[in-house]
Amino acid sequence: MLFAELLDEARGWTAGNLPVAVGGVVALLVLVFLVVNTVLRRRELNPARLAAAGATAVTGEKALSWAPPEQSYADRRGSQRREGQPVRVLLASTTFRNGAGDGDGYVIDRSTGGLKLATQSAVPPGTTVQVRAVDAPDTIGFVTVIVRSCRKNTDYYELGCEFDKTPPWNVLLLFG
Repeated sequence: MLFAELLDEARGWTAGNLPVAVGGVVALLVLVFLVVNTVLRRRELNPARLAAAGATAVTGEKALSWAPPEQSYADRRGSQRREGQPVRVLLASTTFRNGAGDGDGYVIDRSTGGLKLATQSAVPPGTTVQVRAVDAPDTIGFVTVIVRSCRKNTDYYELGCEFDKTPPWNVLLLFG
């Protein structure tokens, strides 16, 4: 009789609190599913079970210590490069002060990590260059970049540059 009274009381409470009861049942089912799924996955990765299934010990070790393949150089970038309309920039460096170039160029593509510049003169990798968009307001100063690569194109040199410190977003937008 105690069980029948308890069942009657539960039925009455459930009728009055249907959303709470349904939510509790769904939460309980999800929890049970996750526990069962975790237990089954751990059983599949057990090396003794792999050996019993016909896999060698070496295969079991490889399965447990698998790592994804190396990504190509282009995929290892820390930030996404984006192309756009070329933006004219002023460059300031000791290289240009010695008469090796005219100190201006164009931003070919840009990212939060750096810029690719097109200039008329070569700049050796490792050189620190100050860059400022021509159309930037007078309140915006030069941004320091470090030349990481310099490649000769047909009419110009492409400089792969990394920001010394990532500038604020409003300054990045000035480069296109």
